[in-house]
Amino acid sequence: MNRDLLSKAVGGIDERYLAEALAALPEGASEPSERIGTMKIKRIVTLALAAVLLLSLGIVAHAAYSAVSTPEAAEKVAREQIEVWKEMGILSPEVVFEGPADRVMEFAEKKGSDYWYGRLFPHSFDVRWYLGQEAEYGCSLTVDTMSGKITAAHIDARSHESEDTLVYEDVYVGPVDPTDPEGETEKIPLRFYTNFDDIVTADMTVDRFCGLLAEYWGFTGYELADTDDYGEHWEAVDGSTLLTEMCTDVHDNYYLTVFFDGDQEGAPMYLQMSIFPGYVTMTLGTGHLVG
Repeated sequence: MNRDLLSKAVGGIDERYLAEALAALPEGASEPSERIGTMKIKRIVTLALAAVLLLSLGIVAHAAYSAVSTPEAAEKVAREQIEVWKEMGILSPEVVFEGPADRVMEFAEKKGSDYWYGRLFPHSFDVRWYLGQEAEYGCSLTVDTMSGKITAAHIDARSHESEDTLVYEDVYVGPVDPTDPEGETEKIPLRFYTNFDDIVTADMTVDRFCGLLAEYWGFTGYELADTDDYGEHWEAVDGSTLLTEMCTDVHDNYYLTVFFDGDQEGAPMYLQMSIFPGYVTMTLGTGHLVG
């Protein structure tokens, strides 16, 4: 088998790597000879193919790691993964983060304390788009540098008073001038809406959502678990519960604990739908206030 034919056989591997593989072969092996038996030819070709494939696989693995080695690459990958989530149905197609990321921070690999169940947090980037006065959506995404996947996310969606259902209203009394807490005060209206369907589709159930996350992260399944937090105990919701209805009200911090089959050390992940004045937040993955 000559050099050109071998290159075609492995799908057009770069000539440099093919040359490295062939360099280790006996002299004349790249040119067939009548004196070389059929079995010997097969053995040589097999060794050459194996060498080239090992080189190519190593190159691909290295590329996957180095692809998320800079803030610019992390932002690019975050955008790509958001599109994957939308295609899979994890996020609503309406979710858009406009303009360049407002902040990208790099975090070294570390192991969490017992508070974090000893979970290993790999080398990652935190990519953020802020929910400003004009922005409809905001987020904080943790991008793993090895897999290029999002391992934790906080997705914010601004409420629309004319369209969304008002579920709670309150008044905050605070200083007109924040630098003068003892000065004149004013009443600030606080309005809470449940516009979670801006983040996920209205028909999304807990079971379907967790199943999609398991598929995305490469797990084989999941288990909805009870949650104990600061003396409170919440039973796992029924999997048929609509995700948009599994929300934390303004007086509660309810969240769902999820164990994914194959996750490291059986550490839990979290799913929480929270209401804040003027916007809602969906929190999922490894990043949660309690672990």
